[in-house]
Amino acid sequence: MELNNNQDTKKEKKFPFLKKLEIMIEEAKLEDAKKSKMKRVHKRGSSQIAKKMGEEAVEMVIASEQDNDENFLEESADVFFYYLMALHDRGYELKDVLEILKKRHK
Repeated sequence: MELNNNQDTKKEKKFPFLKKLEIMIEEAKLEDAKKSKMKRVHKRGSSQIAKKMGEEAVEMVIASEQDNDENFLEESADVFFYYLMALHDRGYELKDVLEILKKRHK
C-alpha cells in the first residue's frame, strides 16, 4: 500500500491500527502468508466473504434493536472486519470508499 501524499500520512496517524489492519489483510492474501483467520477467510473466496459479511450484518441489525451496547459494538466490529476483507478482496482500500463519501457530502 502506497501513500499518495503527506495528507494521507497525517490521517493514518489518527488511526494507526486501521492502517495496520489493512496491511494485515493484504498480507494474508499472499501465498506464503502464515496461517491466520484472515488467510483462512481470504482462501474461501469472494462469495464466502460476502456471505459472512451478510451474516454479521444481520447480527448487527438484531443487536441494534436490543439494549446491549457492548453486543452492538462487537457485531459492528465484525461487520466492519468482513467489509474490509471484501474491499481488499476486490483490490480496494477503505480510503477509496471514503473518497466517494467525501465527494458526496461536500
